[in-house]
Amino acid sequence: MKRIIALLSAIMVLTLQSVSYAAKKEQYYTISQLHDQITEEYPNGWQESIQTKWRTVEINTPVIVPDVDKMPILFLHQVKDNEIDVSLLPGEGWTSDSGKRISAERASDPSKPKFDKMKIESNHYYAPVDMEMRLEDFEGKTLRELAQEIMEALECVNQGENGFDIEHPFDVMVNVATDPKTKKSQECYVDYLAYQTVADIPLFWHMSSYLTYDLPIWKERISWVNLLMGMNAYNGMRFIYYPLQSKTIVEDIPLMDFSKVQNTLRKEVEAGHIRKILEMRLGYTAVDVKDDPEGFTGATKPIWHVEVWWCKNGKARMKEDDPDYPTNDHGKLEYAKIAIDAQTGEILSITGDAVPKQQKNKGVEKYQGYLGWEDVK
Repeated sequence: MKRIIALLSAIMVLTLQSVSYAAKKEQYYTISQLHDQITEEYPNGWQESIQTKWRTVEINTPVIVPDVDKMPILFLHQVKDNEIDVSLLPGEGWTSDSGKRISAERASDPSKPKFDKMKIESNHYYAPVDMEMRLEDFEGKTLRELAQEIMEALECVNQGENGFDIEHPFDVMVNVATDPKTKKSQECYVDYLAYQTVADIPLFWHMSSYLTYDLPIWKERISWVNLLMGMNAYNGMRFIYYPLQSKTIVEDIPLMDFSKVQNTLRKEVEAGHIRKILEMRLGYTAVDVKDDPEGFTGATKPIWHVEVWWCKNGKARMKEDDPDYPTNDHGKLEYAKIAIDAQTGEILSITGDAVPKQQKNKGVEKYQGYLGWEDVK
C-alpha cells in the first residue's frame, strides 16, 4: 500500500512539473501569434466585469495589436536636415519648412469662409475611431477616404523608412464652425493625430512621457514623433512628421502572454485604482541610446500602451465634470497613461495628474537590452 501511495505521489509530482513546464513554455508568443489570439478571443475588445470592495468595474476595452509577423528591436536615428520639393506635391499653393520635421501646407481656395470669425466647436473622436464616419461638408466622404487623400500627398515626399498607422488614429478632431449672424453651422476642418510606425509597428512617445518626473534634458532624445495631418473643405491641407532611420539589432523577440498583462491591470482594478480602461495598444516606446558609433540615439522597447481612469485609493469617487465645461473620457482629471513591459507583463510606469508621485526608476529611459527567444526557452 505504501508503495502504491509513493508511486502515485511521484506520478503527481512529475505531472505537476510537466504542467508547470508546459505553462512556462507557453507564456511567450510571437507578435503574430498574439495578434491572432487576441483577434479570435476578443473580437469586440476585452469585456469583463470585475467586482471590487467598493464597486463593479466594467471592462469594455479595444485592444489593438499590429498585424505583422515579427517584432524586432531597432536602433533609431532622427534625421535632422530635411528638405522637400513642393513641386512633387499635388495641386498649387504648397509651402514647406525644413529641419528635424517635414512640414508642408497647401493654401485654401479664396472662397473659404472666414472661420476665424466664427464660433468653433471641436469634436474629438478617440480610438477606436469609426473611420467610416462621413463628413457631409466634405462631400460626404468618410474619415478613411479623407485620410487617404492626405496620405497620397504625403507619400509624394515621404523620405526613408517612415510609415504611419492612419487606420488607427489616436485622436481625430472635427471642427464645426457656426456663423454668428446666420447661425448656420458647417464642418470646417478635420485633424488627425496618428502614430508613426517602424517595422509597421506603432512608435508611441518616448519613455519619459510615462514618467511622473522630468529627465535631464538631452537634445538627441527621440521624443515626439507623431504624425499630424489635416484638411478643410476648401482645398487646404497640411501634414507634419519627423523622419527616422533605423537599424535592426535583433529580428524578433518573445512577448508575454496577454493574460499576464490582463492580470497586472486586474490587480489595479481590484485595488480600486483603475476605474476604466479606455484603450490598449501593443507597440514601442523609445528609450535612449548613447555613444553608438553609427550615431543612433534611440532604441525601441516593446510595451503595452494603456489609457485609463486612475484614482489614488479605492474609496475615492471620480470628480464630477463642470457642467459649464463638459469633457470627454480622455479629458477627465483622472486620465492616466500606463506603460506595461510587453516582455514581462509588469507596469513600467504610470503618469497623470491623479497618480501618486513615484520614486525614480533609475535607468528606465535607457536602452537595457531585451529578452531573446533563447532566454525564455
